Amino acid sequence: MKNNINIKIDDIIPLDEEVAIRWSDGTENYIENIKLRDNCPCANCSGEKDVFGNIYIGNKKKLNDSSYRISKITKIGHYAIRFFWMDGHSEGLYTFDFIHKL
Repeated sequence: MKNNINIKIDDIIPLDEEVAIRWSDGTENYIENIKLRDNCPCANCSGEKDVFGNIYIGNKKKLNDSSYRISKITKIGHYAIRFFWMDGHSEGLYTFDFIHKL
């Protein structure tokens, strides 16, 4: 897939262990839930930088089977997706560009 920050998600469907995505350029692909969850962009999972460039990461949560199952997906404006995981985690906003790079 080419890297294009103007590409948008037209449709996203959660399956058992992956999500199916149809992009605005007509391409389709599948991304495994484990890859999405293990790359969660929220501040607790991926860290947060202060003004000096120091990165702060929260305590690692022990993940289990429910951590990789999606209960709900919502679009955030015209730029991101929020996944609601069965273990209650939902803080990460996955931009379309971030998902496209995964």
